[in-house]
Amino acid sequence: MLRLSAVCLLSAWSAGHAQEYPVKPIRVAVGFAAGGPADAMARIIGKKMSELSGQSIIIDNRPGANGFTAGDMVARSAPDGYTQWFASGSSVSFVKLMYSKPLLDPDRDLALVTQTVSVPQVFVTHPALPVKTMGELAQLAKKRPDELRISIISAGGIVHLGVELFKGAAGIKMINVQYKGGGPAAIDLIGGHIEAALFDMPVAVTHVPTGKMRALAVTSGARIKQLPAVPTTAEAGYPTVRSDSWYAAAVPVAVNADLLRRINKLWVASLRAQDVQDQLSSIGTMAVGSSIEDVNTFRAAEARKWGEVIRKINFRIE
Repeated sequence: MLRLSAVCLLSAWSAGHAQEYPVKPIRVAVGFAAGGPADAMARIIGKKMSELSGQSIIIDNRPGANGFTAGDMVARSAPDGYTQWFASGSSVSFVKLMYSKPLLDPDRDLALVTQTVSVPQVFVTHPALPVKTMGELAQLAKKRPDELRISIISAGGIVHLGVELFKGAAGIKMINVQYKGGGPAAIDLIGGHIEAALFDMPVAVTHVPTGKMRALAVTSGARIKQLPAVPTTAEAGYPTVRSDSWYAAAVPVAVNADLLRRINKLWVASLRAQDVQDQLSSIGTMAVGSSIEDVNTFRAAEARKWGEVIRKINFRIE
């Protein structure tokens, strides 16, 4: 049924517009380093978009400024649908609240196309660290205050705020070590340069089964099928620590409504293709493919939720 839906969506998208859009390669900017989960997801979806549209999808990694480096490039591009942003939910919903002078305002400068994926997160440690539960990690952090190092991927993003939620709930201090993407942070955790991390699920699914990382808890409301023995943060004693990541596609705000709908249909058709859903599921993520209206409603709700956390911890980026 899902495969049929994708075909039907593509047919509807292409029937009246095959010669109008797209007629050349589409550049999709990713605000994170190559090799990380965002990059992997964008490439899986981009490959299907290329198959369906007959045009090349160029993944352009531009890490920095919480994704705003990529977003600013897209916002300044021609509103013709050929430059798009594979954006983290934090970048398009609440990161601007942390800056006194943000590089861009996604609400003003960009138009959301669709929610692309939803991504659980998982707390992990280096396997040599003598802890096997979230409670044990908290106890060790209390014994060794300001000594244990934990990765912060894109300061101010949902992963960072998830770390802050845990530290606040557990009443502990840890040293935040900043990274531009999950790939570099994973390399340092495996190498023993940091002791702990909160990663999007694709990183954990890759390294936990090999023993290179130890999983303590997932941040979702339910356990994840790829790591069924790993408890949720609620089961681990921290019910307020919920921090699933999500991603969206965005284009310059001046893209006209008709073109925006065509871009949405291409993304949704790609996300609802069964092989794409299977590939995303295999790395611990879930394809969404929402309407333009629904992704904007969801963005507003996320901005309210995380805005409260930002104000509570008084986090600012200068």
